[in-house]
Amino acid sequence: MINRDPSLHTTLLKALGEAALALCAEKSWADVGLLSLCQQAGQSLSACAEAGITRFSVVEYLDQMLDRAMLEASVYIEEEASTRDRLFDVLMARFDAMQDQRAAWVSILEADTQEPVAGFARAARRLRTAAWALEAVGISTDSLKAAARVLGLARRLRLAEALWLKDDADLSKTMAGLDQTLRESEDRLDCGDQFAEFLKSGSLRPKHPKAADGHSPEDPPR
Repeated sequence: MINRDPSLHTTLLKALGEAALALCAEKSWADVGLLSLCQQAGQSLSACAEAGITRFSVVEYLDQMLDRAMLEASVYIEEEASTRDRLFDVLMARFDAMQDQRAAWVSILEADTQEPVAGFARAARRLRTAAWALEAVGISTDSLKAAARVLGLARRLRLAEALWLKDDADLSKTMAGLDQTLRESEDRLDCGDQFAEFLKSGSLRPKHPKAADGHSPEDPPR
């Protein structure tokens, strides 16, 4: 019986993932085919076909490894720190993991900008990463209110990735940019409430109750 769920073939994916990192350190991910991955990993195309593994499966596996490194590092973050500082540390742990294989990840990220389908897949993975990062600092992502936060953080992650691609070994540009964008987002945390209200009512305009004495109600504080 053929099982075409790639997630059930971790050993094969691990071998192909390591092959991808090795090859991408030397050439663009756009120029690495599944056959090249199999040859580098000492695996067969037939095994990939049986497992339902494609190039997208391999890069998905690698991206999940970055998320895992991020979540594993989150247990060492100080609980007394602010939510913003903890979120910063969680996301920087992911960039640190990318830095360990910098040449390969530069190749993969730059190739994603050149392939429309890969770019859409990358955007979807950023949403997953954003959701896990928020969960890691104690912010639930199971409500409508949280949807805007996930979307917003995914966008900020994309901006940080762009900085990382041009950064130096010390990641100073990435850290400064990520810190700045997270500070900016602190002032907009109420957008989650507005988004949820929009989905419920179809309008972002706040609804004020009629005043009993005939006077207009005061505007809520900003």
